[in-house]
Amino acid sequence: MSNPLSVDLRKRVIEAIDEGFHVDVVVKRFKVSRRSVYTWLERRRQAGSIEPKINYQKGHSHKIKNFDEFKKFVEPNKHCTVKEMVAKWEEINNESISESSIERALKKISYTSKKNFQLCGSKAR
Repeated sequence: MSNPLSVDLRKRVIEAIDEGFHVDVVVKRFKVSRRSVYTWLERRRQAGSIEPKINYQKGHSHKIKNFDEFKKFVEPNKHCTVKEMVAKWEEINNESISESSIERALKKISYTSKKNFQLCGSKAR
């Protein structure tokens, strides 16, 4: 997902609509999508503001939400393969998790899995 358009641009677009310009004219003049204009108008109607949303979840529902807790789990288990980590995580937390979820979380906490799937702490940072 791309970054939201600036609030200044949003205000100018909405002001043009309020002044009576047709949506087609505004879209061409400001080079924004028709859908964006309608979304901003709807947001203003519902929330009273055209500010972009903040702190929303990006991506699909994440299994691992607390990375401090995950890091505490990884430290004593860093000798394990990803498959073994999945089994231990499921045993401890009573929830299923995929290998790719573990690998994504490892990447977020600056661990990498080598070809033999043993973990190495990143020296960068």
